[in-house]
Amino acid sequence: MNIRTTKEMSRKVLFVSVLLVACVVAATAQTDTRIDGVVQPFISSQKIPAAGVAVVRDGKVVVAKGYGAADLDAGTPVTENTGFQIASVTKQFTAAGIMLLVEQGKLKLDDQLSKFLSDVPPTWKVVTIRQLLNQISGIPNYTAGGKLVNDKVYTGSEILGLVRDLPVDFEPGTKWAYSNTNYFLLGQVIEKVSGKSYPEFMRARVFKPLGMTSTVVNTSGLQLQNAAVGYSHPKGKWQKARLDDPSQPFAAGAIVSTAADMAKWALAVNEGSLLKKSSWDEAFATGKLTDGKPTGYGFGWRLGKIGAVDYLGHSGGISGFSSYHLRFPAEKLSVVVLVNTTSGAPEDLAFQIAGLYLPNVATALAAKDAAKNVAPIADSDPETTKFLLGVFEGMLRGEGDAALFSAEMQKVMFPDAIKQLKGPLGGEVLKSFDLLTAENAEGTKRRLYRGTFESGLKVRATFALDAQGKITAANVRPE
Repeated sequence: MNIRTTKEMSRKVLFVSVLLVACVVAATAQTDTRIDGVVQPFISSQKIPAAGVAVVRDGKVVVAKGYGAADLDAGTPVTENTGFQIASVTKQFTAAGIMLLVEQGKLKLDDQLSKFLSDVPPTWKVVTIRQLLNQISGIPNYTAGGKLVNDKVYTGSEILGLVRDLPVDFEPGTKWAYSNTNYFLLGQVIEKVSGKSYPEFMRARVFKPLGMTSTVVNTSGLQLQNAAVGYSHPKGKWQKARLDDPSQPFAAGAIVSTAADMAKWALAVNEGSLLKKSSWDEAFATGKLTDGKPTGYGFGWRLGKIGAVDYLGHSGGISGFSSYHLRFPAEKLSVVVLVNTTSGAPEDLAFQIAGLYLPNVATALAAKDAAKNVAPIADSDPETTKFLLGVFEGMLRGEGDAALFSAEMQKVMFPDAIKQLKGPLGGEVLKSFDLLTAENAEGTKRRLYRGTFESGLKVRATFALDAQGKITAANVRPE
């Protein structure tokens, strides 16, 4: 048998296997009523208007279902076919697109960016495709710093122009830092190598083969059918979010999908369809720095562990929407949650759903919940709390006085990182700022606070101060 005939047969086998995945989705989609008992209370307590949920286990779709209202004014109910912006979960699709081109021999993971895109700064040209996928390029993040005008239509050149003249954050391969610019560039590489636009390529090579008929790459002016409205909840009232123009996220976050279609994607990933096993293995493997240290990030997938259970996952957040795709490879379980509000905590809901099927995950979640219920302690140093409350409130506005931070933290926080809370939390009204732990040692201070907002959202804020009273650490995360 000649090589050409062998390749043709391989392509046919792959195509048939992909079609089978799509057929399994249609034949096995059902509802596990236990999930309703988790989802309904969660979206009510978290003030989420609508959610799309997909659960895949052991090669079958357990659930593909919608909850709540896609449009609060019209009262439109959500179904499994309601569209949600999946934001940065798009990255795993972009990575799959790159791997399809690798399998065709049209590019290699260790090719330099300059091989495909000539009009990039000299410091970017040596970055490899692998480094872009693994988020270890050092190329600055164009979405940081509040430079984007959310409803403005941008060209690719204009987007890259936001960071083109900035120095790289670090030498490629020496550190890990999440940057949407990496995946924006990967989208441009796909276009250059394939000769198709990114939306056309994804539709032909990924969505259509998997039967994802309701999934699209959002583009400026596209009239989306059956799509949920995105909401924010400032001052305790629902309002339609000012959506980002889709020209901005592009290959880093412009896909719109549904619970039913994301079930097909999760099934394809779990069953190893679409790509060769070697390609999926690459995507799921942790990236490594030049010194050999693992980063915990693959190709659009974060690697994690809850209790003793390994998982892969990725979150997505954009104005009006958030999402999470959670996968437990050894247990053959995947959960996808899509919601139509930015601060909807889809990751927490995904893990709660996973706990229904995996006892070890449920046990680990119970331990985390116990840790969350730490009661506030008496504050013997109210002046420090008053100072840090002012800093925290400034961060919510995207502002800060650099002089309050240590020299090292000034490099980390200014001018961009200080503004990162303004998007997701800037519209929230802070209700309380409670001290949970306080540590003092050799003149230094470390404080942990719980910030509670009027919407019910809670965050943990950690600060450290040196002997001169300068802030040496500042971290905010959901509780």
